[in-house]
Amino acid sequence: MALLIVVAAAAVWLIESQAWSIFGLPSQQVAEITAKSERRLPVIVETVRLDSDTIRFEAVGTGRALRSVTLRSEAEGVVTRMAIAPGAYFANGEPMLWLEDKNQRLALRLAETRLEEAQRTAERYGRLRQTGAATAARLDEARTAAEIARLEVERAQQALADRTLHAPFDGVTGFPAVEPGDWIDNAVAVVSFDDRTTLLVEFDLPEQLLSRVSPDMPVTATTPAFGNREFNGTVSAIDTRIDADSRTARVRVAISNEADLLRPGASFAVQLNLSGPQYPVVPELALQFSRGTMHVWRVKDDTAEKIEVALVRRRSQTVLVDGPLERGDLIVVEGTQRLAEDKPIKIIGSGLEAGS
Repeated sequence: MALLIVVAAAAVWLIESQAWSIFGLPSQQVAEITAKSERRLPVIVETVRLDSDTIRFEAVGTGRALRSVTLRSEAEGVVTRMAIAPGAYFANGEPMLWLEDKNQRLALRLAETRLEEAQRTAERYGRLRQTGAATAARLDEARTAAEIARLEVERAQQALADRTLHAPFDGVTGFPAVEPGDWIDNAVAVVSFDDRTTLLVEFDLPEQLLSRVSPDMPVTATTPAFGNREFNGTVSAIDTRIDADSRTARVRVAISNEADLLRPGASFAVQLNLSGPQYPVVPELALQFSRGTMHVWRVKDDTAEKIEVALVRRRSQTVLVDGPLERGDLIVVEGTQRLAEDKPIKIIGSGLEAGS
């Protein structure tokens, strides 16, 4: 590069000398112009552009179902029939398992019969009360007995309903832990039940990045089961507290699983593009270090001025810096070694990009 700069400078000098001679200027004046031109240092420049300080943050977490429960029976008894199978789908309220219910059905019939009798008795005392043949107290007792009988019917109905296990929401069953003929009670875990239309992944986010994350922010995730295939999701919740020991906040991501490809318990690598404030972007070659400070040389008219900057983030062959630079400013990227304040320069090359 240094050789190219020297060759280019020599070519410029030769062209300018010949040009002034062609115009018929005296040799002394040509020499003065040429000497002045020689004092201008040749440089190559680049334009400053602005870009967001975007950080690609990655974290690993374990997926879990949107809703996940372990089903147990409300009642105790012998399993007579079950529709549960690994991976079976059940809609909300759909029956899944039945217990022996002969005694409960008999108890319900008995309660219904007693209710009918109590209601007839209450009606009879109501007619007698109208004729004065029955006291008000007797009528109240009959009506109370009918109400008690009605409550007994409801209790018998609930006892019968408890002999059937129903799906609490739309979901899929795991491997059942019981078989027809088993005796179970509410201490027996019958089967796991998951709503896996959406998987949730939680991870810890460093405190300094918390301001860059917001609900509904898009994320992508990968899992070893599908190699490099990416799954889309969003940030669904952010913890309201920062852990004082780790200085991190818990973030929950929801990953759509409508195709039912993903499974709870799988590991996920979650990636988020966290946007930050905009900073000037300059080539890494433009950075100069002097006495513990960092600076670049900005073109001002036909001279270069030193602009102190602070490093924000390194990228591939470019850096984000914090300093008084504007979009479109020209900075020196080659020929910086001999520059000084107010020293004349000559631009012999540029890396300007259209629209930068």
